[in-house]
Amino acid sequence: MERLKLLGAFILMTAVFLACSKEHDHAEEPHDHSHEEMTAVPEHDHADGDDAAHGQDAENTRDGDARRHDASAAPEDVHGSDEAEAGHSREQESDAPGTAGHVHDSEGMITVEGEWERLVGLETVEAAIMPMERQVAVPGQIIPDRNRVAVVSPFISASVNCMFAKIGDRVNEGDELVCLTSPEIGILRAEHDKSKAQLEIQISNFERRKKLFEDNIISEKVFQESELSLKLAEVNYRYALKRLMAIGITEAEVENPPTGHSDAVGSTIHIHSPLSGVITAWNVSRGQQVDASTQLFEIVDLERVWLEADVYEKDLSKIRIGQTVRARVTAYPGEVFSGRIFHIGNMLNAGTKTIKVLAEIPNAEQKLKPGMFARTSVVYGAKTRALVIPREAVLEDESLHIVFVKSGNAFHRHVVELGIMSDTHVEVVAGLEPGEQVVTKGGFQLKSKMKMQGVDPHAGHVH
Repeated sequence: MERLKLLGAFILMTAVFLACSKEHDHAEEPHDHSHEEMTAVPEHDHADGDDAAHGQDAENTRDGDARRHDASAAPEDVHGSDEAEAGHSREQESDAPGTAGHVHDSEGMITVEGEWERLVGLETVEAAIMPMERQVAVPGQIIPDRNRVAVVSPFISASVNCMFAKIGDRVNEGDELVCLTSPEIGILRAEHDKSKAQLEIQISNFERRKKLFEDNIISEKVFQESELSLKLAEVNYRYALKRLMAIGITEAEVENPPTGHSDAVGSTIHIHSPLSGVITAWNVSRGQQVDASTQLFEIVDLERVWLEADVYEKDLSKIRIGQTVRARVTAYPGEVFSGRIFHIGNMLNAGTKTIKVLAEIPNAEQKLKPGMFARTSVVYGAKTRALVIPREAVLEDESLHIVFVKSGNAFHRHVVELGIMSDTHVEVVAGLEPGEQVVTKGGFQLKSKMKMQGVDPHAGHVH
């Protein structure tokens, strides 16, 4: 009896197991069911005593289904990865030299086509180790050399008779500028002529009386009176001559008054240039009445000019007389004009906190004009070894200094730290290596192109 019960239980369990297996095989036949369908628990009518066994079988079934589902999904993921790799490769191939487009990465790299590079006119230069001057940048202005400026005015009241020069003319020392006519000149000439005649008479009397005295015909007293009269005549003549010369008449003109341009020869005077230079002011016209306060001409010698610079108080300790200054002006952007400091002011401007410094600059070609603003640097030392690049290679991006470095057909964005600067070059203390090719022309276009492609604006690195 006991054996029959065991046999019945075994047959029942076998039937349940076969029913579950059949239901499970039926669930596996469709392969496009959802994940929820594949893991659903089949419902069966069975005895309570078989719940635990059936629950275990159902759990095993769900685990198996889940593993089969993951395995069936894996080939699709791998296939997607292959497509992504292929797409990435195609994208890189499209940026090969001579093709359109470019790629970028998170390290600040951009690849451009050769035609674009030529159109933009990209230029590079090698970062090199070289000596570099230590400089202080100060604002400056070109002014005339005060020792080479002359203001021409008459010494008497007169009228303008004729003119021989005009504004902009270059004149030499002694050249005639203007002819003036004045009654006072006529009076002075008359006095000069009178004193000259008297001197000639006294010279003749003295020679005659000297011979008589030597022949003992006249007394010594009479001879001495003649000698005294001669000396007085000489004094009067020299006085009259100096009065004419004091109003601007040369000694040669005293003896030979100018003719051919005025009927009043005895009342005319020629005003001459006191130095060689250029007429920068001209305030006279024919027939104009002038006097000692009238400025007829201003003449400036521009063979040498002064640079007046404003040095800030914080930089004053670096400035010495004799130091070299270098100046650049807008009119000649590619040229540097050098000179030396000869004067340092003694008074600090309370408003600007600056001190005036004067430097003399040779100006043989007269390119520097008074009034020009000059970008000025004062050289106060030198560094023997520095990694140097041109200043135009450095760009500003927000609060960063960046350069673009060329490597093949790719351009990498480097964030750099700067050291000492000059007018044309700058030292790089971090972010660059000697020999690297930095972009000096076309950097702004590269910067814009990189931002348009969405490259991280803070990409790049400091070595």
